[in-house]
Amino acid sequence: MLYPQSNEFRDVISLNGIWGYKIVDEDFVPRTKSTGLSPMAVPASLNEIVTDKRICNHCGKVLYEKIFSFPVRSEMRYRLRIGAVSHKCEVYLNGKKIGEGINGFFPVDLELTGYLQRENRLSIVIDNRLSFDTLPVGEVRGGKQFITFDFYNFTGIHRDVMVYSLPQNAIEDIAVETIVDGDYEKLRVHVRTDCKKIRFSVRDKEGNVIAESKENVFSVRNPKLWSPAHPYLYTLVVETETDRYEQRFGIRKVEVTENAFLLNGQPVYFKGVGMHEDFCVSGKGNVSAVNVRNFELLKWLNANSFRTSHYPYSEEIMDLADEYGMMVIDEVPAAGMSYWRDREVFAEDRVNGKTLELHKKLFDMLVDRDKNHPCVVMYSLANEPACNEDKCREYLEEIFAYARSKTDMPLTFAEDVKYGTEKCCHLPDVIMMNRYYGWYDGVGDTDCVRESLKQEMRQMHLRYRKPVLLSEFGCDTVAGMHSCPSEMFTEEYQTECIRENCQALDETEGCIGEHVWNFADFKTKQGLTRVGGNKKGIFTRERQPKSVAFYLRERWEKK
Repeated sequence: MLYPQSNEFRDVISLNGIWGYKIVDEDFVPRTKSTGLSPMAVPASLNEIVTDKRICNHCGKVLYEKIFSFPVRSEMRYRLRIGAVSHKCEVYLNGKKIGEGINGFFPVDLELTGYLQRENRLSIVIDNRLSFDTLPVGEVRGGKQFITFDFYNFTGIHRDVMVYSLPQNAIEDIAVETIVDGDYEKLRVHVRTDCKKIRFSVRDKEGNVIAESKENVFSVRNPKLWSPAHPYLYTLVVETETDRYEQRFGIRKVEVTENAFLLNGQPVYFKGVGMHEDFCVSGKGNVSAVNVRNFELLKWLNANSFRTSHYPYSEEIMDLADEYGMMVIDEVPAAGMSYWRDREVFAEDRVNGKTLELHKKLFDMLVDRDKNHPCVVMYSLANEPACNEDKCREYLEEIFAYARSKTDMPLTFAEDVKYGTEKCCHLPDVIMMNRYYGWYDGVGDTDCVRESLKQEMRQMHLRYRKPVLLSEFGCDTVAGMHSCPSEMFTEEYQTECIRENCQALDETEGCIGEHVWNFADFKTKQGLTRVGGNKKGIFTRERQPKSVAFYLRERWEKK
């Protein structure tokens, strides 16, 4: 799944900007040019822009439409790429359906050749409804969407939309496999193309050619390895007689032992956060300025990692993680599989075999999209599934077996059930634990944090003989709210609670890292426990620091 690229053989035309939109009926088909459209920004979330509450809360279908034209060359192929649409969509060009999208976090990439006219009408019918046949899972009751995951169910075209051209016999895909072998780095490059003659070259960061070959297996002498401290990137250039593509990659080796996570043979400690693609006004929309600001703040914190909680992030974010040296735990959008209080979630009429087949397909799409990113050091297969249920164990055993047949990368998932009730922690290579001592457990009592967390993490490590990562911890905090002595929701309490968690980790054997929840405050559905969204951020939604950010910055500088 190559990202569109512009060079002497390829063109890219952006369709970002102002589109038209309107709410449509269940059986709507855009056969003719639509009327009654209102302006809408792309990429962005509709819910964060409009002022009509009925539209913000709409559960169903929405039409997005744009008229475009460009010079078409007969010798070229043309494709449409929509970075992400939440959640499902049908795509029409000039009234004819050309394809569909099955998930809100992966690209929709469709053939346009043969459909294009002098002037073109692109219509995207979005369906924002979640069910037990989607990931994340949800349920529609009485025309309203019910979800159990704690982030806002945004609607819109959330990532870049573009038309791109390809030459005949184009390079369709590239996979870079790296094998560190002493002073040499062996590269095995898999290329999908109809061309027989292929040339390979590797450039260093300064643009110097350091290796060339006509075979797909060759070596780089004395390679510089990618790491958070030195995120060195090479560029692989693949050329044929009719096409050319440049693929950045890094060289690094990942291993997991009973007590450690090794990067290039050395133990690393994960210092970082859980995050969300979320910002005021743009919602889940991909904004370059916000992305770069986020990474600048992560570096300021002395962080070295984050988890893509709870879905794959944009390709631009993954590129920046490569460049900034952020290790990424790349997560499949399998959220909402817990806390359905009326009965078990893993049941025939809920999360079942149909959900599992989609889960497998989305894992394939994740690996296909992100396989060349050195920042990806683990894949996470789910967040907080009900792993105290027997059928959840059966489900996860199958998805883990499937994932291991597709990748050699370490696998994990985030669990949140108490020690002794968990039934799935034999499956991951690294045990990720979401725990909220001092908040949901031991409300308002930071004295309980250290011993409770230390005991549970030790039990997990001793029972399963695997490294443990605290993948979520923290507490809601209203920026500017203070008290002495500390009280819940104040900046003092957040610093105290997070400090107690961190000190527990320092005293726990087999602990390989800490990811605070959350990087920044974010929008959620309305509820009695949420005032203006989730306030567990180290930073406000506008990306300004709370007091705890300065504690973590100092801690992580020394860690």
